[in-house]
Amino acid sequence: MRADPAGIPPHGARMLHDWFADGLARNPDGPALRILDRSWTYTEVDGTARAWAAAIHGLGEPGAPVAVLASKTPEAYLGLLAALYAGAPAVPLNPENPVARNASVLRAAGCGSVIAAPDATGRLAPLLESAPVHVVLAPRTERAALPAKLPTAVGGARVLTADELPDSAATPDWQPPTGTPEDIAYILFTSGSTGMPKGVPVSHGNASAFLAASLPRYAVRPDDRFSQVHETTFDLAMCDIFPAWAGGACVCVLSRLQALDPARWVRRYGLTVWHSTPSLARGLQRADRLAPGSLTGLRQSVFAGEPLLVDTARYWQRAAPDGVLDNIYGPTELTIACTEFRWDPGLDLSSPQYGATVPIGRPNDGMEAMLLAPDGSPAEDTGELVMTGPQMFGGYLDPREDEGRFLEHDGRRWYRTGDQVRATPHGWVHLGRKDAQVKINGYRVEVGEVEAALRDTSGGDAVVFALDAPGGTRLVAYLLGDTEPNMAGLAERLADRLPPYMLPRHLWWLPDAPLNAHGKTDRSRLREDAVRRLGHEGEAKP
Repeated sequence: MRADPAGIPPHGARMLHDWFADGLARNPDGPALRILDRSWTYTEVDGTARAWAAAIHGLGEPGAPVAVLASKTPEAYLGLLAALYAGAPAVPLNPENPVARNASVLRAAGCGSVIAAPDATGRLAPLLESAPVHVVLAPRTERAALPAKLPTAVGGARVLTADELPDSAATPDWQPPTGTPEDIAYILFTSGSTGMPKGVPVSHGNASAFLAASLPRYAVRPDDRFSQVHETTFDLAMCDIFPAWAGGACVCVLSRLQALDPARWVRRYGLTVWHSTPSLARGLQRADRLAPGSLTGLRQSVFAGEPLLVDTARYWQRAAPDGVLDNIYGPTELTIACTEFRWDPGLDLSSPQYGATVPIGRPNDGMEAMLLAPDGSPAEDTGELVMTGPQMFGGYLDPREDEGRFLEHDGRRWYRTGDQVRATPHGWVHLGRKDAQVKINGYRVEVGEVEAALRDTSGGDAVVFALDAPGGTRLVAYLLGDTEPNMAGLAERLADRLPPYMLPRHLWWLPDAPLNAHGKTDRSRLREDAVRRLGHEGEAKP
């Protein structure tokens, strides 16, 4: 699969897996991956990924995307590299997501193979009934442990289990097919306003441009240990995995619970680089879980995915006094992160132009930006952020999604982020969205997709919006109609369609919706009602 070359200028001649080769050369016998007490060396990761890639390439459809159905297991990371080695785009899938949603992703991406973790094989049969593939790899599962219905579900596909895969020693010289930087490295699916997930293909050149811009800031060493908090379905996970691998460092996987106790795991794993969303740090701050100096050993902390509050940055820096702190920003379409701000505790950010948040900084090397006023004309100080450069993707998997997202200017194509920013002496400050998109725990959520799912499952109208509350941004929803639905049954049906982070925290029924002067549902009054119901614990986001 190849990206639109008009949208993606090639960045050198590097493939994404070439960066792993750099780490392999620097630290062949050092750890590349750690999950609890089990570690895999660079040589082990390389050999296993080559064996899996050889199986996929030999039995599957060459170049067809490879789905990786795994959550923080070896398959999630080795499978990602194996897909790249097979010359195919990787498509991460979270087994916790509803089967119907994962099946729609498989179909939309046109996946030809699936690599599945042992705890995900139970979901393979219903998943593949509506999205057949050519090859299924269950590399740590014995055939006897496969679900009985699996062979019939995949039709003529070849199913390879642990006892049937070639040993990594049998394929040491297997080489990835020749590719170019314009080829797609991975496809991530974000929330879509039409009610369906939206595919974002990211090329090898896009990812290489991000790495080339980012690595000089982090000066990664083989003795570094990176936290890995994010699911691989979230593009911020790539900000842990490939910078670590490019420098010969170790990716240390943390579960959700482990991530809530960073002091313990910084000590146990010897972490030197931490990366998470600001909401995680904010939760630790509210509970006062981090004593001063409790994160000694961290030389680099990185926050992304949401606005970072100034007082949270100060709190974290007090716990990690020996390290530096970066606030980075970037939509998936601009490949992981396209701006960076280096926090300095001595900076004066008290001016009203900064608000309460840490700036997102300035563009990465190679990226260009401008601001747009509401009428579409260039703006100097405040406006919608629009960017172009080698990190910009070529367009959505479904070209119909491109409408309204790009701008032609000075003979070049620019991506409209939908984010409002203000220029300051220390770079841009993020002011919020200009559309109905919100961030929940760092995940981008289109309110329209949640509303569409509620309408489909309830048969009535629905209104969804976000509230800022002490526990973090949350979704709340109103169902509108004459008959009160069975809320328990509705919640179950909704959970079968949407991933956990997209489920409304609160769901209320109203027989009569308030109307505005134009006869439309008055969303402002509903937001006020939601704040009142929650005891004024939050303020509604528009």
